[in-house]
Amino acid sequence: MDSKKAKITEEHREEARKLRAIWDERKPATQAVFAEKYGIGNQAAVGNFLAGRSALSLKAAVGFASGLNCEISDFSPRLAKVAAAISETLPYKDDGEPVVISQQDAPPEGYIRLEHLPYQPSMGGGRVQIADQVVQHLDVLESFVRQKVGTVSADRIKILTGVGTSMMPRIKDQDIVFVDIHHRWIDSPGYYVIDVGGLLLLKKAMILSTGTLILRSENIEEYPDEERHDLRKAAETITVCGKVLAWWTLMQG
Repeated sequence: MDSKKAKITEEHREEARKLRAIWDERKPATQAVFAEKYGIGNQAAVGNFLAGRSALSLKAAVGFASGLNCEISDFSPRLAKVAAAISETLPYKDDGEPVVISQQDAPPEGYIRLEHLPYQPSMGGGRVQIADQVVQHLDVLESFVRQKVGTVSADRIKILTGVGTSMMPRIKDQDIVFVDIHHRWIDSPGYYVIDVGGLLLLKKAMILSTGTLILRSENIEEYPDEERHDLRKAAETITVCGKVLAWWTLMQG
């Protein structure tokens, strides 16, 4: 994994100045406690972000906004735009502006519309961009979703198409995966969508008491190796994008 830090620009330094001002005004817990509680790594990571020595990542921005009870846009319009695009499932143009997707007709009464995110996680080697996605959205009976997928708010659930064979026989290639995109932490072993250094993966994940993130495949015959990442060193390059709640498999008769 490429661990090189992003080059610090004036925009990054301005973000740090705004963030520091909010930090000084709110006077939260110590940097070490804050880092652990809000998933920003360690005390050094918090200090580097506040001082402008490290470019803010989306993961860190989410943690700071949560811990300081403010909006990401209060200190980083750049990352607020990225967060909004993820939340609203908007892809980007080449100039960095989000593409506005026209609204479809509303789903029938009693149904909810689950939108497909503008990318596919790889159950193999990394992020897969969508060319012709098979499903654009699903209109599903709300009571069915709550019974089969979970009780989380429906607006938190998006769908993805898994690509690859590393999670077989559980999740198969081209399965439709239901993801809680607001679940941005690993609280127990399970299936998660995780951005690791720019590669979007769907893997079985767990965090050891030592702070080591372990990513595993179900298809250990073809993918026997597990990935291990020390979150104390790699927290800035790892982002949990959501927790897998369920998936649909299309079977041929």
